[in-house]
Amino acid sequence: MKLRQFRFSAVFFSMSLICFFSSGYALACASCGSGGDEPLVLFPAETFKIYGGVAVTPQLESTGPDGSTLQTAGPNRRVNSTVAAGIALSPRGFFTVAQTVVTNSRTRTNNSDARKSSASKSGAADPSFSGRYTVMMLQLSRPLIPQIQILGGYRPALARSIHESSDANLLDVFGSGFDEVRVGADLWLGMLSVKTGVAMTLTESIAARRSGILLKPGTLVRLTTSLTMLSTVDHFGINLQPVKLAAGVTADRRTQAAADRELVDGSEQSVNGAFISADLAALESDSVKFTVARQGVFGVVKNAVASTTWSLAWARVLR
Repeated sequence: MKLRQFRFSAVFFSMSLICFFSSGYALACASCGSGGDEPLVLFPAETFKIYGGVAVTPQLESTGPDGSTLQTAGPNRRVNSTVAAGIALSPRGFFTVAQTVVTNSRTRTNNSDARKSSASKSGAADPSFSGRYTVMMLQLSRPLIPQIQILGGYRPALARSIHESSDANLLDVFGSGFDEVRVGADLWLGMLSVKTGVAMTLTESIAARRSGILLKPGTLVRLTTSLTMLSTVDHFGINLQPVKLAAGVTADRRTQAAADRELVDGSEQSVNGAFISADLAALESDSVKFTVARQGVFGVVKNAVASTTWSLAWARVLR
């Protein structure tokens, strides 16, 4: 195991221990904070909320069908800047919209004189539209009753994809090139001092013709399990703001892609990840969240990208 993967695993294990041995109540969902498709989630009593966040990925490592690192052209650093807004449609359901600006960078070292050169390009990614509906609500009087949500989302292919790229290093690629539809369910276990849950989503890409070939990526299945608690700190009689801590793991699997309705051998993808996050109530209506997410923390990374992403986000409840 690589040293940075061992360090991340140690931090993740420590966070899990903190969650187990701390007290408090936390409102959350199983897929919150995992770096998925929903940067903004509305909680009970929130009707309108806005969000802004920056995610920095210092190094991207693409892998092939056998899990080996590829030395091909492409960005090796990425910064995502995201804004989002969410509105409650009912006490049980809400709708969110998000837009991200991507900055791709590539740094090269000249072997002859050890000098580094870099290039970068920025552009808008595909926007995302998503919503959740709570089928079963949490109940204080019955703490073992789970919260069950169904969720869905749509991401239109509006940004430049690899099929329209004119950059040799693919720095101008900001979208997938395919419309995507996402559905799933999120189960969160009751009003306990430590809350755990599991979520599963399926993302289906709509086939599109590229260079005369009908292409369709495989179905992406993401499984997320997580643990959350609300920690209250009292030092020298001063009661500080509670901090919501979360830790979890993800497993992404994508089936084989198709070209002219024929499956492409060796095109399936797999990657496992882990994340930890801390959510602090900064002001009465504001919160700040810090997240570290690692893709490729354990297992084989196949036809995917291994990376560590550091995120800082701010959210405000307007009403």
